[in-house]
Amino acid sequence: MANVLFGVWTYRSFYNKTDSVKTLNDLLLAEGQIVFETAADGAIRGELTFPGSDARLTLVGSLQTGVPTTARFQGVGDDSTSAKGWIYDYLCYLVPSWPNGQGQVAALVGSVIRTVPHAGSGGTIRPAGAVYSFVAVNRGFVEPREVIPLPGYIIQMQASRHHRLHHLIWHSVRNSWLELRSDQVRAITKLGWNPPRPAKRPQSQIDDGSETLPVIDNGSGEDFLFMHRQMVSEVKKMMQQHRHKPIQGWYEIPEPTSLVDSGYPGNPDGFAVPPTYFISDDEQTNRRLQALKSDKYFWTRLHWWDRQFKNPHYLRTLTLGELGSLIEFSVHNDMHMRWSSLTYDPVLGTPVPGGRVGGDIATKWDLPTYDYLGDFYSSHVNPVFWRLHGWVDKRIDDWFAAHEQAHPGQVTERPLGGVTWFEVGRWVRQPDPWSGPAMMASTGMMKMSSAGRKKVTKSRTSAAGNDDPVKVMEKVVAILYGQPARPAAPAARRKRVSHRHRRTRF
Repeated sequence: MANVLFGVWTYRSFYNKTDSVKTLNDLLLAEGQIVFETAADGAIRGELTFPGSDARLTLVGSLQTGVPTTARFQGVGDDSTSAKGWIYDYLCYLVPSWPNGQGQVAALVGSVIRTVPHAGSGGTIRPAGAVYSFVAVNRGFVEPREVIPLPGYIIQMQASRHHRLHHLIWHSVRNSWLELRSDQVRAITKLGWNPPRPAKRPQSQIDDGSETLPVIDNGSGEDFLFMHRQMVSEVKKMMQQHRHKPIQGWYEIPEPTSLVDSGYPGNPDGFAVPPTYFISDDEQTNRRLQALKSDKYFWTRLHWWDRQFKNPHYLRTLTLGELGSLIEFSVHNDMHMRWSSLTYDPVLGTPVPGGRVGGDIATKWDLPTYDYLGDFYSSHVNPVFWRLHGWVDKRIDDWFAAHEQAHPGQVTERPLGGVTWFEVGRWVRQPDPWSGPAMMASTGMMKMSSAGRKKVTKSRTSAAGNDDPVKVMEKVVAILYGQPARPAAPAARRKRVSHRHRRTRF
């Protein structure tokens, strides 16, 4: 639980004067900045610095959870600075939040003792044993939207209810299709939102302890790559129309960055990994988040995947559908959660760990500040989304180049839906990759081929009448999340399936 301290804190220590003072500044002993880094469970690691001084203390200690949470740590002066020989010990408590409090920030309240004497200004000796009070307030994690903001016209489009619902439903129906009851399947099919290729097998078929079992042999991976290539292309074209330089996707997954070494309080390039947050009713996801956000996970998994999905000898063995499915349910999902941060209710401002609940599509979640990367309804509003999906899109080009070298002429490019795609053949299986129903075509998003448009339009028109796309999608959400999932899995796993439906996390 050490990550509850992660981030940048404003530190102020005070004299314990009992007499009246003329101004509060008469009480202020020192003001500085604490940066707590990620550390092992129950451990504290960080640094305390002071503006206008080279004094620097390395902080090491432990954290004991409870009400309140207790932190004990020691600050040892850096011998290369004016803090040489300093040793201070700190005891403090994390102030609990008020249930109905407004504008709350995390705060540490405690006392500090000078453990050993050391030289002060003017050659004086500051004695050991002196005790002072201190308060530290968390300046929070600097969100990417503040460092690398999307242009306003992009935010307006991506945060629209239409785009949010489309992205939510497109992912959700593919992931849950084989778990739905027959009446849900019929109702969603009448509305035109039935996916031609499910992306995940039923949870009841998973017996290896994993959370997902992707379907890699039905072309659903082609749907994943095609739909997101259209999204990336749409944003790129819009930025070019406004004479803005298009967003550059990651070529390499960013390495872990130390907040101390960065020289910037919080998020120097917008790609710093946010601190872990904790969801009260989901210990499984809590453990997953702690692992995904660790430096160890990057070097043992993400970095390996980064190289694997660029390796031409590996890529030339994969069909396009296999590539898409393998990326979607490995590095793609893990990148979304690694860079997700604690989100807040857009109206109340209160923390909402894990984001909104699956079927809750109240209009407050349409506000642009709701850009939680762990929710299909909001991830595409976050600027990091376009960097990580730029990485995904580049892997399509690497795959094509690998096949051009190993299998000349077996993969041929063609235009489709406004992007460069591929002819059907040995390595490409689907003539019409699925990016949504025909009703999306009239809105300028995720256009389908003429064959797919005729097929879906016919099934939808009789059931949905002349409903506009947003109303149709709201009906689909009600069908997906308004009723409990079919109890097909064993009891030990049924809760997990239901939970994934509620949260709709990656």
